[in-house]
Amino acid sequence: MQAMRPNVAGVDVHKAILAITILTGDAAEAPKVEQYECNTFTEDLMAMAIVLKDHGVTEVAMESTGVYWKPVYNVWSKMGIKCTVGNARTMRNVPGRKTDMNDSHWIAQLHRFGLIKASFIPEDKFQQLRLLSRHRTNLTDDLARIKNRVQRTLEDGNIKIGSVVSDVFGVAGEKVLRKLADGVTQASLLAQEVTTNIKRKDEIKKSLSNCFSNNHIFLIKELMQQYDDIKARILEVDRQLSKDVTPYAHLIEELRKIPGIDMTLAVGIIAEATNDVSNFADERKFAAWAGVAAGNNESAGKKKDQNAERARHILENSLSRLLMAPN
Repeated sequence: MQAMRPNVAGVDVHKAILAITILTGDAAEAPKVEQYECNTFTEDLMAMAIVLKDHGVTEVAMESTGVYWKPVYNVWSKMGIKCTVGNARTMRNVPGRKTDMNDSHWIAQLHRFGLIKASFIPEDKFQQLRLLSRHRTNLTDDLARIKNRVQRTLEDGNIKIGSVVSDVFGVAGEKVLRKLADGVTQASLLAQEVTTNIKRKDEIKKSLSNCFSNNHIFLIKELMQQYDDIKARILEVDRQLSKDVTPYAHLIEELRKIPGIDMTLAVGIIAEATNDVSNFADERKFAAWAGVAAGNNESAGKKKDQNAERARHILENSLSRLLMAPN
């Protein structure tokens, strides 16, 4: 097989160090191999970039290891080195030869022969947009966890409002929660806060009869403070995002015409996929990149359903535990 790149480097990325293998020489001949270790501080990365250039290396490859590849990519890209980030699953070394330097050598060899499929890395401005968009998603997840804790605390205190209203954090439910946080536990007083129209209004008072203790009240108060804090932080992130996506307002409006896509999701799509659809060959490639396309799992002319295979393993494990359990 003919090498495609004469001078390349492979990088095994870790939090504190990089293991680097440089392959140089004519593409038709066996390359010269040189190996280095480098710290991941910015100054060390910049110094290593100069070493790479001195060896004639302008292209390097690395695995997408957590977030540790990002500073390497950012520093070296700005210094004129083309960085290819590949999926670790498709770049695994031969079993039994696992060392950092061996891994970097393997990555360099793959890159030299053009066997690494580059991951999609957007421009810096979209990476910054991703940073905020994903942070908003994390905050939304935190908010959902707080809501679940509130629900568990209500159940622990035998308040069943979740069985009567459709949303405990709706208008009526939130009023009740505020009263509970203020120390009001009488069912008749709590029921007065439910002024919205609901189907089972006659059961409101029964659902609010409780055995709340002082600790339940304290916990509800703490959780509602966290709830308010996270909501305020989400609003702040939304304000910053709205500023950053101003140049793409027309694209966001087009996306919002699609049923089911609101402002938040539209911003997320722009942040992840950018405004340049030419990054993807067609809509099928885009769907596959987004993780919503069906995969192929065929062997000996038979196609296997991966979900069915996973369900079979779960069932087998469950049966094994039942058979091993004492009578």
